[in-house]
Amino acid sequence: MILCAGPGAKVWHGPASDQPLRSKGKRQVQKIGAYLGKKRLRPDRVLTSPAKRARASAEKALKAAGWTVRGLAISDELAAGHLPSLTDCKRPLLVVLPEEAKALLGRQGIEAGVTPGALIRIGGEPDRPRLVARIDPKDLSDLFPFPAPDGPERRPRPAYYYRQSAVIPFRRIASGTEVLIIGSSSGRHWTVPKGIVEPGLSPAASARIEAREEAGVEGTVGRTPLGHFTYAKWGATCEVTVYPMEVRKVLDGGAWEEHHRTRKWVPGPETAALLKQPAFALLAARV
Repeated sequence: MILCAGPGAKVWHGPASDQPLRSKGKRQVQKIGAYLGKKRLRPDRVLTSPAKRARASAEKALKAAGWTVRGLAISDELAAGHLPSLTDCKRPLLVVLPEEAKALLGRQGIEAGVTPGALIRIGGEPDRPRLVARIDPKDLSDLFPFPAPDGPERRPRPAYYYRQSAVIPFRRIASGTEVLIIGSSSGRHWTVPKGIVEPGLSPAASARIEAREEAGVEGTVGRTPLGHFTYAKWGATCEVTVYPMEVRKVLDGGAWEEHHRTRKWVPGPETAALLKQPAFALLAARV
């Protein structure tokens, strides 16, 4: 299978290889991912060209299908329009830029409409490949099945968006317990690290990653959740599992991904008055 990366940002002045995937492109490849999940077409190997938007397209498609992105690999051969060795797999997925897809198909003697976000399925023998199908995201539903991969409900976002986890980072000091709160992405209120559970990871493992990326802290995530809550977003209900995390290390400077966020250690009893989300305020009192 060959997936053509979605279109890149309209305005981009950096290297072509670093051009990011734009919102329209994300949507296209997520729809293809949902198609792959519904058809049970899980690849046993995923290779992308080195271009940033090719890798981003692969990740978006795999997650929308409900599959992990672990094991995804980059192939320089694909960027040159050459097929890498695929003798060790039965159903590979190659994610490349449209121009790279044209070169790959041309060398195989296959004619297919190559457009951003399109999926091209190839079958036949290695020495006699043939076009099996071409799937255009325009022909797929704009809504995603829930639960994935083919649940009866339809939602505006891929199913995995609605399963989230968070941590309440804390530390013990002589005067008691302190909780680490962080500025929201907009900087308008205080919150704690929270994010979508990445397919293939447990809620606790995914929350640990969010703690490092959003708050720049590492530590021990408790096995038992502090609790759960739901809230409305993306036209449906998101379910959030919240864990305690005892902080062992605080990263400095720009050593964490979202270092633009403000961090603040707060005495436990004062936390509830600062957190915007009432559920977080309630659960923070349990650490």
